[in-house]
Amino acid sequence: MTNDIGLISVVVPIYNMKQYLTRCVDTLLNQTYRNYEIILINDGSTDGSEELCEEIVAKHPQVRYVYKENGGLSSARNAGIENANGEYIIFPDPDDWVTEDYLETLVELHVKYDSDLEICGYYVSNENGDVNPHEKKEIDVTDNNTALERVVSQNWYRGFAANKLYHLDIIRQNTLWFDTELGMAQDLHFAFRYILNCKKISFNPAPCYYYYQHIGAVTNVKSPLTARKISGLKTYEKLAEISQKDYPNVSNMVKSTLANMSMHFTFIYIHTDMCDKEIYDKLRKTTKDNMKHFIKNKEYSLLHKIQGIIAYLSPMLYYQIRKRRI
Repeated sequence: MTNDIGLISVVVPIYNMKQYLTRCVDTLLNQTYRNYEIILINDGSTDGSEELCEEIVAKHPQVRYVYKENGGLSSARNAGIENANGEYIIFPDPDDWVTEDYLETLVELHVKYDSDLEICGYYVSNENGDVNPHEKKEIDVTDNNTALERVVSQNWYRGFAANKLYHLDIIRQNTLWFDTELGMAQDLHFAFRYILNCKKISFNPAPCYYYYQHIGAVTNVKSPLTARKISGLKTYEKLAEISQKDYPNVSNMVKSTLANMSMHFTFIYIHTDMCDKEIYDKLRKTTKDNMKHFIKNKEYSLLHKIQGIIAYLSPMLYYQIRKRRI
């Protein structure tokens, strides 16, 4: 059994997730590391999640329940920070589930490396099975500059709040909160700013978390762009600005992602026959302003870069090429 590092607050933000919640909580209650509390944050659910939360709390003394008016995911996670009694905090989602050594794996990293942030691997799970994107990686300990690169990379930590053990003293000393103005990638924005205040970050690629990927939400390009989707651009713009001075290499990586996102959004814009000049102009400007960083990013294939150049020169031609693949 791993050394006891102190109480971990496991915060589960809930909004209309009754059908998944029992599976999630059952796996959280089955942890090999025993010094933890579970805090269920009900963000104004209307599907019966409240009654289920109350049933769970009545059966399990290590589970607490907090109800709040609906304010969004960031607001719910912030409520978790406010109500946490632990020395550490983590944020699994209610439609996902975990292995029994989820917490222990993260605790072992802290015990062995005395790191400021501990990260575990994850499975991407859907109706087609489970995929481990980290199967070729090894345990890794690094500084914040490299960690910032990896948290924005598609091939490393990602921005997920669910696979990271945050230290509440670092959160509180630096007044870190989830940004309630951001609709997408707010967890990445939080992780990025947290890492800026770290010296050492440890990562175990062992997949301890099952990230449930809802097929329709991921593959559907038939739904018009929403304000929430487009807010993802704002998140990355903030990250590029934050890192520009002291971490220019990271800022360039963020800008390459901005180009990639705006290309994808342009495809959706055309595919759904949207007609909003302000949105279209925003997408075109974002693509053009950041394309040089996209071309230089080694993570993208030559084919992807060629498509990027086409998107830069002719959005309609880019759309026609991509349309053949759906």
